[in-house]
Amino acid sequence: MLFTTSLSPAAAKLNHAVLVRDNWDDYGFKTTFDLYCHNGVRSIHVGAVKIARRGMPSGRVELPETFTYLAEEFFSLGVDESYYATLRDEFDEEKRLTIYHALRDAALDTVLFNDVLAESAMRQSLLRGTDDETVRNQYHRIANGGPTRSKFHVRYRQEIAAENCPDLTLDLKVNPERKPPSNIQALIGSNGVGKTRLLHKIADVTLARRTPFRGGSIEDRAEHRVHPFNNVVYVSFSAFDTHKPHRARHQYVAYQYVGLKTEEGQKSQSELTAEFAECVESCMSTNRAMAERWRGVLERLEETDSAFCDLEISQLGEPRDEVPDAASLFSSFSSGHAIVLLTLAQLVLNTTERTLVLIDEPEAHLHPPLLSTFVRVLSELLADRNGLAIVATHSPVVLQETPREAVWALRRAGDDVRADHPEVETFGENVGVITREIFGLEVRRTGFNQMIQKLADKGMTFDQILNEFGENLGTEGRALARSATRRREGRV
Repeated sequence: MLFTTSLSPAAAKLNHAVLVRDNWDDYGFKTTFDLYCHNGVRSIHVGAVKIARRGMPSGRVELPETFTYLAEEFFSLGVDESYYATLRDEFDEEKRLTIYHALRDAALDTVLFNDVLAESAMRQSLLRGTDDETVRNQYHRIANGGPTRSKFHVRYRQEIAAENCPDLTLDLKVNPERKPPSNIQALIGSNGVGKTRLLHKIADVTLARRTPFRGGSIEDRAEHRVHPFNNVVYVSFSAFDTHKPHRARHQYVAYQYVGLKTEEGQKSQSELTAEFAECVESCMSTNRAMAERWRGVLERLEETDSAFCDLEISQLGEPRDEVPDAASLFSSFSSGHAIVLLTLAQLVLNTTERTLVLIDEPEAHLHPPLLSTFVRVLSELLADRNGLAIVATHSPVVLQETPREAVWALRRAGDDVRADHPEVETFGENVGVITREIFGLEVRRTGFNQMIQKLADKGMTFDQILNEFGENLGTEGRALARSATRRREGRV
């Protein structure tokens, strides 16, 4: 195959490929090209690829005007997984390997990747917006014809100190080809059962150099990796979470914290505003793939939330010289909208291949429609980055977006803690049904439920209960009153 370098887009002819220069600047390096190749049927726009030369200090990489194979001093890397997916899906194996070898692709050849990993051009330009593990796993897998996204089966096990109590076990399974998606796993349970504590334990064990760690272990039962996740992102905007942000303990698993806390105390409004502005700048400038993910998030939020639409947040995805003042826009948001946008900006920036996202009670600051939007956008982002989230929640709205097999109900009896799936399907179910069937015991003990039950316990009839409320009782309350009086009378 004959490769030609060009300054403007051009369709590739049979047995030809065209590399079109791009002026994208990576901290002084200009290494980006758009690749067009003929697959034997038609010219295909493969996508963006970065090509560098060993020992290159900065500046633009110079390629021969025509070549069949680059010299050994060169190496290349696709900008994102779509580059490798297009080559896999549009070209037969022989042509695909010819292209990889001609451009000296470092994702296909991990020996080459390790050899050039310390090169300034690799660190500052080719790896901008991705990381070593994504190249070694996701890119390498796709370059060899494998699936874009992999299945997860991660088992978390926590020892229970009390005698004769079985270990707490969570089998977290994700099949990217199945609908509905299960890449968001929900933890539910009464206050005090230990949901937040469990999230912190999972983070500690995942970040440990080896397991078991402090009575907990985490095991990759699908691919048998020593470290099931490459990255942990912990999200909590609770002012009452007493745990301090975690720390990465070794080079194999990275860690990011998104929330209110700092090592010294709590972030101010001005600090959160500055953090958001920096995130937007990074999302737009790191690489084009990340910028596209950020634009996609903004578009989805505008589509589903009128406040975001009115504020035209999609402007935050415009080219750098047209982006509005992100800090000023952020200051105009409600607390709920600000938290959603800051969280998603941080996740776009920090979610890499095989990231574990841990989120504590996202509903605390969000009204139900915004919460539903947040969960769906998060699921799409995780699918794109081959990640998994565990969300501790009390919200039926989160469960409405989550299949039964991905919902874990924690129950505590003394020192014994267990986790089971609900008996009813939760995905797409009516919120009232979820509240009644899943949270029923908790709900019956509280609020209007308790008021109605007390009146029934006093011997009031159904009509007397209605009169007590002056007919100001909704459908759910009326059903509860009728059920409570019938139980008392022995008719149910």
